[in-house]
Amino acid sequence: MNPDSTWQYEVRTDGDARTIVLSGEIDINGAGELHRLLEQAINAANEVKVDLAEVTFIDSTVITALVTSQNLARAAGRRFAVVNPEAQVHRVLAVTGVLQALTTETR
Repeated sequence: MNPDSTWQYEVRTDGDARTIVLSGEIDINGAGELHRLLEQAINAANEVKVDLAEVTFIDSTVITALVTSQNLARAAGRRFAVVNPEAQVHRVLAVTGVLQALTTETR
């Protein structure tokens, strides 16, 4: 990970499930890395959750990475969901119309 990064992540494994715990501010500079991280998790597990409790900012490129990852998981027959969005992130996801789709586990 880039030492100058404005965000961090931790991958928690529980059997065939992965929880990606994110923190900080994620924008266009981190969206590509985030997408690769989520894609790896989807390829390695049947269930992926993205915990946003400690994320204080996202932009449209991050929303795109989340939606693209959810679509990838769905196509692979895997579960994917965003959980615990912090208040500001929750608002951004709601305003953009993707909150319900991302926070409901899909298969």
